[in-house]
Amino acid sequence: MASEAMKNSLSIENPADFSAPKTNNYSPAITSINDHESLTPIDSIRNMTCSSPMRHQNTNLTVLDVYDEAALIGKDFERIIDAYGTETIRDLVPKVIRILELLELQAAKNERDADEYLEMKTRIVRLETEKNETRELREKFDRELDLTEEQWRKEADNLMILVSKLQDDNRRLRDELERNSDLHNKSDLTNSIETISITREELLCIKNLTEENIKLKRILKGKDKELTQKTLDIEAVQAQLDRMCKANCTLRQKNTFSTNQSQRLMVEKLDLEVKLKEKENYINQMKDRVADELSSPISSINPIDSIEDFETTQPKFTLEELRQVLWERNDLKTKLMEVEEELRMFKDHEDDDDYDVNAPVQGPIPLEPEEKLNGYKRDESKIRQFVRSFFPLSKKASPLEPTTPISAAIPIVSTPPSTSVASSDSLSKRLSVESFFGTSKKTPKANIPVLTPPPSQ
Repeated sequence: MASEAMKNSLSIENPADFSAPKTNNYSPAITSINDHESLTPIDSIRNMTCSSPMRHQNTNLTVLDVYDEAALIGKDFERIIDAYGTETIRDLVPKVIRILELLELQAAKNERDADEYLEMKTRIVRLETEKNETRELREKFDRELDLTEEQWRKEADNLMILVSKLQDDNRRLRDELERNSDLHNKSDLTNSIETISITREELLCIKNLTEENIKLKRILKGKDKELTQKTLDIEAVQAQLDRMCKANCTLRQKNTFSTNQSQRLMVEKLDLEVKLKEKENYINQMKDRVADELSSPISSINPIDSIEDFETTQPKFTLEELRQVLWERNDLKTKLMEVEEELRMFKDHEDDDDYDVNAPVQGPIPLEPEEKLNGYKRDESKIRQFVRSFFPLSKKASPLEPTTPISAAIPIVSTPPSTSVASSDSLSKRLSVESFFGTSKKTPKANIPVLTPPPSQ
């Protein structure tokens, strides 16, 4: 019956979805009537889901897409509940919520994978660039080294040629000196001294060039080592820069979170102060009325009139209502004190962050546990919160807000039976919708002051 009701509701709500022709380019080929009738509903659903082009198009699913789909599903659930009641989809809603939660987790995982892929791709491009730069530097260094070696080789060859030439001249002069030793003794002696002096100068020049060549080789080796060390230092600085960027992003997120939470706490504090002021004014007005009615003189001349006057001057509220108002006042005071304490802690934390800029990174102030604030502990996903926002009837009345408006100028009048019946029906509808999510909140118990009735005159 539930499935038939859901089908009827869908056909009533969106008749165009079934009557409009499908003009999508990816729609499957139209089969014959006999083949269509031979397929079971399960086969049709499997063909629609497994061979759907949306499965291949929407591979990059995001969390926002999941939230949009959850919004559409929530609106459909609202229409079904308005048309057929909550019993129709009681078993379907938890399953849909579970599927949406799984989709949310998968979408978040896809986003993380995409971010990691982009980060790795950026790192690969950077490493390739550094590799190309290092290769260019190496090639340039090799070319310079080759040019230096070639120049040194040419100079060494020239010097060797000069040395061999000088040796030949030396031998020739020695031979001439031996032949003409008797005739040209003095002149030959002078020529030999000049030749020896020239030879020594050339040898000193060769020695100096050799030493300079050795020094250049040592300098080149040192430059190579410095280049390698600089490359390692650059990589270390780049890694440290990446870590600092990530830490800066984390600190910005924490700062934004703390600012938003402090603003929310300030708004809650103002709301609670306003409600507490209203409750205190109402209590003072009721106390004044009680004091005026108790202090009014009672005439003993006509007992019937005095009884009637006493009945007419009775307060327009009961003892239970007065207890409820006092309990709400005490509860509001307690919550106001908690909110002020949390706000003070957040302000102290922000002041510490402003004063100590170079302090090590610390985490945010831990929040109060849910069992302390709300009286229950329940891990609720974003999908459940998102679906819950589409069911305003499922929100229970808070103990801070009275079910009926309280006014000091208007006396409290007992509600007729029809109103109580309507309120019980609305309460049952809230409870039935709330049972989908299984998050029935337990209100914390508070100490209700016991009030004694006024003394009888």
